[in-house]
Amino acid sequence: MASSLTFSYHTHNQYCDGEGRIEDMVEAAIAADLTEIGISSHAPVPFDTAWTMPPARLADYVHEVHQVQVRFRDRITVLFGSEIDFIPDPRVVEFQEMEVLPLEVDYFIGSVHFLGREYPPCSIDGTEQEFQALLHQEYGDDIEAMVVDYYRRVRRMLSLPRVKIVGHIDRIKRWNAGGTYFGEDEPWYREAVDETLRAVAATDKLVELNTSAWRNGLPEPYPALWILRLCHEYGIPVTVSSDAHKPGEVTDGFERAQACLLELGITPSRL
Repeated sequence: MASSLTFSYHTHNQYCDGEGRIEDMVEAAIAADLTEIGISSHAPVPFDTAWTMPPARLADYVHEVHQVQVRFRDRITVLFGSEIDFIPDPRVVEFQEMEVLPLEVDYFIGSVHFLGREYPPCSIDGTEQEFQALLHQEYGDDIEAMVVDYYRRVRRMLSLPRVKIVGHIDRIKRWNAGGTYFGEDEPWYREAVDETLRAVAATDKLVELNTSAWRNGLPEPYPALWILRLCHEYGIPVTVSSDAHKPGEVTDGFERAQACLLELGITPSRL
């Protein structure tokens, strides 16, 4: 079954940890017959990382997105976005309030990539060894405490202005293939997810079916199919993204995602 999806809002490029220019991603979207593409580089944070946009490049990013919007306006709709992290540290909050949140974006993707109390915070998105170190050092090897903290932060993230998409809502399962760290049928996990989805349902935000989980070697997308069923039950709209980090990934996994949503009775939503 060929995908009939014509939009994707979660893409990265050379301004952060992606490959290629913004226009390369747009050209790839046009070649894939998309009618709408979102540019959503990782927003800057006030500490060094290997994958967020450096603060010094933010002005150039904004300028280039606007240039591309004009250049391609007769061929595709290009939306100006960014993926913003929720980190409850006052230094990060102040930086975002000054540098990121004032941006006149069409949308933010709100995500949680960092956990723990240390500063700078630790990413859950690095290697599995780094994940294990975070679990040990910050949570005393208590995976329930770590996961519950993750979903608590997802819920708090919902209050960030102009967040319209909840990014890879169950990203905490990144290293949990085969139930390595926890079982998704455990009551405490189901409760954390359910509380989070009910909080999302009280807003006007979309949850994304993010196909990058398949590229990560996981058997299900972000989020798992049982979570997508709950989204449908709670009336939460679902969009589809590939979380592309190179132009060739712009519609990666879309046919598989569309088949999943069709089976669940979910019609993918635009912004």
